[in-house]
Amino acid sequence: MNKWIKLFIGLGNPGQKYENTRHNAGFIVLDEIAKSKHLEFKSWGNTLVSFYEGVNGKVHLLKPMTFMNCSGEAVCSFLRYYKIIPEEIFVFCDDFSIPTGEYRIRMSGSDGGHKGVNSIIVSLDTENFPRMKLGIGPVPDFICSKDYVLSEFGEEDKKKMDIIKRMAVSIFDDICMYGLDKVVSKIANKK
Repeated sequence: MNKWIKLFIGLGNPGQKYENTRHNAGFIVLDEIAKSKHLEFKSWGNTLVSFYEGVNGKVHLLKPMTFMNCSGEAVCSFLRYYKIIPEEIFVFCDDFSIPTGEYRIRMSGSDGGHKGVNSIIVSLDTENFPRMKLGIGPVPDFICSKDYVLSEFGEEDKKKMDIIKRMAVSIFDDICMYGLDKVVSKIANKK
């Protein structure tokens, strides 16, 4: 059975202060997807949302404006309103255990220590939603992980993120065209 994604969520913190930080990798790739489709985000409750008309129906792009640790509140409200189930969402989030410039797709699982993902798990009462973990690591020995994720990307890492942004757009396009299961299978066969 092929899964069709109805909602793509980018995780991050609102405000200019956090705009280019590593913890905002989810916002950064979602912005790139919106830009590639000439979409604009508009306020909807405690989120910014955009709509894309794909070949297999309308999909939503959502950025919670509740700060990372409360992302689940915004996501849960949106899902209830649009009658979307957790298996029909796809979350873009940062992960410092993955090197910058790399990514992993997971169909479900624990939060891995990510407060935004944890908030979604708690709010939806399930771990069963797919996600693309965007590498922002490794954390240098001389800095604590909290300070590291809130730091901005250096020039070399920005170049690596540019590659990931293009990859995320390609994965978004493929999921909208072929469905999640086929895309995940294709990626697994490449590795």
